[in-house]
Amino acid sequence: MTRPDIAFAVSMVGQFMSAPTVKHWEALEQILCYLKGAPGLGILYSNHGHSRIECFADADWAGSKIDRRSTTGYCVFVGGNLVSWRSKKQNVVSRSSAESEYRAMAQSTCEIMWIHYLLTKIGLKHPTPSKLWCDNQAALHVASNPVS
Repeated sequence: MTRPDIAFAVSMVGQFMSAPTVKHWEALEQILCYLKGAPGLGILYSNHGHSRIECFADADWAGSKIDRRSTTGYCVFVGGNLVSWRSKKQNVVSRSSAESEYRAMAQSTCEIMWIHYLLTKIGLKHPTPSKLWCDNQAALHVASNPVS
């Protein structure tokens, strides 16, 4: 939860918890050895002179060779500091990269809204709109079309 440097590796090993093989146990041992050798690593928060909320979202279309589902990934920054991140397999198989990226943007938007709500509740107001960064032009066109 608090170590983005191992988030991907833990996510991959976690997919095989119900039926682990020897290779999965070896991968888990490597993760534990890494953690033992790097106990002081963490995230450093500093003042960047602003409190903007920005999010970078991406998806790998049909990236899983096992079930062809895409994986959503996003990182949310408040004031230039990483406060939330996620990498999760999507619930359905997307028919296009645009659909996969759009789903990633939708999940990211929910996270941005939750963080915005949380910051408002503790008294930190944000007069500027949050930014959501995405690298898929088709998904951006779908998201910006009010008819869609």
